[in-house]
Amino acid sequence: MLYLLPATAADSGGLDDTDIALIRLLQINGRAPFSELAKRTGLTERQVARRVDQLLTSGLIQIAPVCNPAKLGLKSIAMIGVRLTGGTRAEAFVTAILEQGFIDYAAVTLGAVDVLVEVMARSDGELRALVEDHILARPDVAQVDIHPYVGLSYQLPVWEDVQRDDEAEIEIYESETDPLDETDRRLVALLSRNGRATFQSLAEALEISESYVRKRYKALVGRGDMQVHALTNPVSLGYDTHCWLKMRLDPGQSLAAATRRIAALEHVAYVAVCTGRADLLVEVICRNKAELRDFIGERLGRVAGVRCTESLLCSRLFYRSVPYNLFDGYSATG
Repeated sequence: MLYLLPATAADSGGLDDTDIALIRLLQINGRAPFSELAKRTGLTERQVARRVDQLLTSGLIQIAPVCNPAKLGLKSIAMIGVRLTGGTRAEAFVTAILEQGFIDYAAVTLGAVDVLVEVMARSDGELRALVEDHILARPDVAQVDIHPYVGLSYQLPVWEDVQRDDEAEIEIYESETDPLDETDRRLVALLSRNGRATFQSLAEALEISESYVRKRYKALVGRGDMQVHALTNPVSLGYDTHCWLKMRLDPGQSLAAATRRIAALEHVAYVAVCTGRADLLVEVICRNKAELRDFIGERLGRVAGVRCTESLLCSRLFYRSVPYNLFDGYSATG
């Protein structure tokens, strides 16, 4: 399912302070019980349920699992920078390319490339075929810049330092790991369609007991294989400046250490360890350009080992809720 999230909260009638508080709590735990959300916000459970339903119905948030892709059999991921031919509208290209099921994220950018798309595949060979057949073969594509991932650090989708005490430890996902078994994969796939589905409904769909579903879910979260979060367009929460940074590190620098240092910085939402012309790709989310300038010049400037940085400012974001069983039987050229 493709989600083109509202560019501003005004698109869905605006947000008040209570809505923002609920979103922040759901960003940390998208399946937090209404009773807990009511206690944290001072609302009644019925009021919380109504507000959360309004947020979901409006499209301002989507509650979905965040999972190590390798655990789902997706062991080859890359960010593709696309330079379009003259006269091609970037947003039209993105809308068309997102119809391909192997792309879960895209952004229209201002910089050396026009568009960034993240491609997921089961193997390096499949990744190459997907890029060649569905991106390079397009007549509106002039050039691509491929950044294959060799490591991935997911931050919780919260970008404010006031939330730091609630955040989990930063983990770097590895691509070489055993995949989930069929039951866990099906559970994650169901949650990708409805992140707040009840354990009873999940049990019915999986044809197993509710207690066993709870056990499986708790194990997935406890191992760090999956978390469920509210995803939203940062602009909706007042974060108008979204940027990707392509970084090169000094020779001899530890990629893992640099990843952890950078991922711990306020405003960093995502870090990918890459091969190719960048060592790290870093997603940065700020309220405005002045805050971005402060991040690059001050916070990032204090991180040892960063040799050079190239910025790609984003003008629009596109998200897809990945159906995690999509790749079963998928053909790269089909």
